[in-house]
Amino acid sequence: MNPSQNPSQNPEQNSSLNLNQNMEPSLRKSRRQFLTTLGKTTAGLAFWSAFWDTRGTGTSTVFGAENASESIANTTGITGLTAGVDPNHLVLLADTHCGPGLKHQLDFFRKTIQEIVAMNPRPAHVLIYGDFAFLFGKKEDYVLLKSLLTPLSEAGIPWTTCMGNHDRRDTFTEVFPEHAEKSLMSDRLVFRVETPSVDFLLLDSLIQYKDTSKWITPGEILPEQRDWLHETLKAQTKPIILGAHHLLNETKIEDIIQAHSCVVGYINGHAHYWKPNVYNGVQALTLPSCGHWGDIGIVNAFLTPKEAKFQLFMRDYLLGNRGPDFEPNPDRQKNIAAKQGATWRLDL
Repeated sequence: MNPSQNPSQNPEQNSSLNLNQNMEPSLRKSRRQFLTTLGKTTAGLAFWSAFWDTRGTGTSTVFGAENASESIANTTGITGLTAGVDPNHLVLLADTHCGPGLKHQLDFFRKTIQEIVAMNPRPAHVLIYGDFAFLFGKKEDYVLLKSLLTPLSEAGIPWTTCMGNHDRRDTFTEVFPEHAEKSLMSDRLVFRVETPSVDFLLLDSLIQYKDTSKWITPGEILPEQRDWLHETLKAQTKPIILGAHHLLNETKIEDIIQAHSCVVGYINGHAHYWKPNVYNGVQALTLPSCGHWGDIGIVNAFLTPKEAKFQLFMRDYLLGNRGPDFEPNPDRQKNIAAKQGATWRLDL
């Protein structure tokens, strides 16, 4: 998605971008300041206290993760926990927009990675729904991301990303060859992530400019990938959730989804806001940005044999092309309060 919604300067139409607005100092808060800023009401403070509950260990536990694992064990008799990993818990991110020299984007991403590693039990996988790099999919962006993701690797938590309009396949492949080689297609980066109850298929909707100093905002699933998807779903016996960086109104695969009962939903990034939706009869979810602008947060996916539950942790709300310090931001508290802890459910 474009990094600015300023109508006087839209870099989706003009790739000349004033980067200074994306390099404002991040807003660093102590636990108490964070609670006070983001939750004025008693209910809000209760939520944040639960989220930041240290359990006496000195590390934070992400809200809902422990309870979800206990609930799965109590209702199904299956814990599935192996060496501190919950195979029924995934973390979903989108629109990380990371690159050298940035401030709040990197601060949010570092904090997110730290929190994921501190989860107890750890999630089985992290899914990233595109716009991994900042704007142009530069090599230095991916090199930096490789470093930022080191804590996940050291903790044994795998991650998978799909391509967004600010990514580049060739550069990603150069920096992350071990990930690219897992692609299910030779000319696109398409990945499957399996869990005990449901599979996740991350498609490639990137339309890549030859000019490395430009990007194309709209996305598309081209005919060859459509044909591959149709044939792949014919052999699918387990519930599956499709996804890509772009929304269904751009990927236009709802006809394929409706032709295969194994597909239970669709997930995308790109728009930088949390929004469950039904598009042409398909259950769909748009994810928040991990730390660029708009809704800022992560989504925890808790899976059982009967249901996939997705819960939002809303970290902040930032105006387009503005950092956390920018004021006035009159909708900040309202948006956080309205969406905090929101859920989206799919029957499996």
